[in-house]
Amino acid sequence: MKKILLKEAKIGEFLTIGAEMEEDEVGIFIASADVSASCAFKFDEWEKFVAGINKADEIFKKRLNK
Repeated sequence: MKKILLKEAKIGEFLTIGAEMEEDEVGIFIASADVSASCAFKFDEWEKFVAGINKADEIFKKRLNK
């Protein structure tokens, strides 16, 4: 059974994201006016994905503050 983790949410004029979980996978989708993509992650892959995004966000914020 699918469980919604993040209801479809508009995060920009033409950008939408969402996330759900089913059995042993987490799925995300990103859609824009031009393209859409979805990806499924096993739980350990999800942890690594989130860690990577958090690291990129940390670097991004440091560069903004320079």
